[in-house]
Amino acid sequence: MAHGRSLEDISTHLFSAVLSDILDKVGCFGQVAAPVLAPLDPKMRAVGYARTVRAVMVSQVPTHPYEKLLVAIDQLTSSEVLVIGLQPGSSSALFGGLLATAVAAARGRGVIVDGYTRDANEILEIGLPTFAKGLMPLDSYGRDEVVEIGGPVDIAGVRVSQGDLVFADIDGLVVVPARIEDEVITKAFEKVEGEGEVRQALRGGMSVAEAFARFGIL
Repeated sequence: MAHGRSLEDISTHLFSAVLSDILDKVGCFGQVAAPVLAPLDPKMRAVGYARTVRAVMVSQVPTHPYEKLLVAIDQLTSSEVLVIGLQPGSSSALFGGLLATAVAAARGRGVIVDGYTRDANEILEIGLPTFAKGLMPLDSYGRDEVVEIGGPVDIAGVRVSQGDLVFADIDGLVVVPARIEDEVITKAFEKVEGEGEVRQALRGGMSVAEAFARFGIL
């Protein structure tokens, strides 16, 4: 993390749109998830390093249900977001209130699930940043099961590898590959500072065209 910025700094001062812009500028495309995921509360932000798990649909109860999912949650650190990949046809809720309690107790920074969640009121009370396709009361028991921890997963059309920086807010989910994190974060803070100068100029009466010509930021 040569950029020297903490996750708190990144979460507080950056936003998904500026990260998307910088990824475009450095030629790293396809890092923005399709607009199918949403936070349970518009103010939620899930920002941290991906702890990935992959689930598949099953037609019967496994010998040890929930086993790998529970292991992944027990391994969570205070810098990580739990990222759950599911198959497109999944129709059950693999995440809910009790698991949210466990993630919060582990000081995890949030959950991103490419499927459904339930117990929304409990999760909102806990305050755990949670992003999902929607709500579904149907239990995953015997329907969806985590089969892999730590491998790459596809989340709403974006490949996420363990250790990638994920940034989810009201606008959407952006994934910053670990190999270019330093460059992207450094340039994102520079752009945010530049945007602040543009706002000040616009509030001072400068035209949009003049501001763009001077600062090259829009």
